[in-house]
Amino acid sequence: MEKAYYVEFGDVISFDATFRTNKYQMFFVLITAIGHHKKLVIVGVGLLSNESIDSYSWLLKAFLKTHGKEPTVVLTDQDAAIKQAIENVFPNSKHRLCMWHIMKKLKNKISDYLFTNKNFRKRFTKLVWDINMKPDVFEVTWGLLMKEFNLKYTRWFKDMFTKRDSWIPEYFNDIPMCGLVTTTSRLESMNSFFNTYSESGNLLLNFMMNYDTVIQKKRNTQREIDKTSNKASYRMQTPQEIELQASKVYTNGWKVYIVQHNNSKSEFKNEFKVEIKLEEKK
Repeated sequence: MEKAYYVEFGDVISFDATFRTNKYQMFFVLITAIGHHKKLVIVGVGLLSNESIDSYSWLLKAFLKTHGKEPTVVLTDQDAAIKQAIENVFPNSKHRLCMWHIMKKLKNKISDYLFTNKNFRKRFTKLVWDINMKPDVFEVTWGLLMKEFNLKYTRWFKDMFTKRDSWIPEYFNDIPMCGLVTTTSRLESMNSFFNTYSESGNLLLNFMMNYDTVIQKKRNTQREIDKTSNKASYRMQTPQEIELQASKVYTNGWKVYIVQHNNSKSEFKNEFKVEIKLEEKK
């Protein structure tokens, strides 16, 4: 387990048990967090023989023993056994459903015609991902969208609306670091990354060798990103000391800032796009 990563980035973790790793059909559980470059980092893994509450609880207890603290938020798919295990082992953590897993199911819940309807997909995606939309606005907009596309009585959509406070970002605004919940789409790249090295016919030895290869690749990538970030130079947009300090403390990224004089009578206002470091260096 990558203990150092968890100490720094373990506020929000994702618990993914969708991999089948070898000829014995064991379940490979991947536990990830979001690092200071806004990329997934691995903070824990496990191999389980079954998907029972006891098995998941065992893994979470081992994870807690290693890291010493519960996460603030745990993201999972809709597996009931995982949900119960989290409640048993992480009683102080908030459990939320992973948006990526939910959106993967969309294709199987609607007709092919509707799935290929760009208007519907664009509006639905925008609706569920908008972290700034107020819950009352979301509920009205959801209702209108369901009515327009004749989905009002579709069981899956009714069920997901009932569970909206467990997966729609605007219901998480009171949780510290809730913004990290919206980054879970990066699970797709991690999923593909591991599937490249996993084959159902592999023996455990083959799997462990492939796993080591994956981990080493991820560590090398992390080191290269850190190296690039540390060597980067920045063109300051203002003479303010705070901007210079930010360029030395934070990792690469772009943000648009609006600077306005605190005197309400002043007309001074400047909007600029600056290259600074968005996440604190570790």
